[in-house]
Amino acid sequence: MRLRDVDLNLLVAFDALMRECHVTRAAYRLDVSQSSMSLALSKLRVIFHDPLLVKCHNGLIATEKARSLVPKVEEILRSVDMLLSEQQPFDPSQAQETVTMIVIDYIDFVVMPRLLSELQRLAPNVSLRIVGPNPRRLGEVMSNGEIDLALSYFPEPPDNIRTRPLFSDRLVGIARAGHPLFERPLSLDRFCDFAHIAIEPAEGATMYNALVDDAMRRAGRQRRVAASKPTFLGVPFIVAQTDLVATLPERVAQRFTDIAPIRIFEPPLALEAINVVQMWHDRTHNNPLHRWLRELIDQVCGHWR
Repeated sequence: MRLRDVDLNLLVAFDALMRECHVTRAAYRLDVSQSSMSLALSKLRVIFHDPLLVKCHNGLIATEKARSLVPKVEEILRSVDMLLSEQQPFDPSQAQETVTMIVIDYIDFVVMPRLLSELQRLAPNVSLRIVGPNPRRLGEVMSNGEIDLALSYFPEPPDNIRTRPLFSDRLVGIARAGHPLFERPLSLDRFCDFAHIAIEPAEGATMYNALVDDAMRRAGRQRRVAASKPTFLGVPFIVAQTDLVATLPERVAQRFTDIAPIRIFEPPLALEAINVVQMWHDRTHNNPLHRWLRELIDQVCGHWR
């Protein structure tokens, strides 16, 4: 079969079918009818001389031939996207797309308000779909298109992910105003005597919590955790009404002092910095909107560097 006899839009349909392994969902993904997607699958089967998707006990599964074609088709589509994008300047005010981002709640506090304000001003028809972190599957969800961009503290990103530093922060302690902790200089012994709230993001305990506990282990000590939470939400109010203490990024802690009667203190530990980065996959590296958005995020975070 010759190239001029093939509709290249079928490769777009192939990409959607492989991502969804479901004809109806693939049709929804491309905003076409189910019958159109079924017809596209039939044509693809003729072109590649393979069924591509076959039935299994819980739906459809890609054949070995289909799986081998996925990276090749992705590369073709990426090259075509780059070719078309280079032909015209990008105007963010005319963009009408949705970008799916992983944003940890720390970034939600300190970055997203200003970023969304700028986005509304410069690209009002671009939407952000914000989802929570999933460190165990970061490389997978980025490469398969579930996630476009991540703003996070992530010490060891997967090899197939590009990163760009945004800013650094440090960990500080918070306790209620009038807490016994403030009555005299804080030693590591006294710090360990108080009960702590630990922040453990979903499937991401290697984040803030590990920085504290690793420093504790290096000092040969262990803190007593009375409660652990997946987000910062509610922490300042719990701290304000108890003798519990928490160790948080400084920029979040400073925000909390505005909404609750709490004070910031220096933990008696050598704690590593929190280096916040944005992360993306080669799949979106040359996409004009994504390139523009990454630059905007960098500008928004620039005054913290």
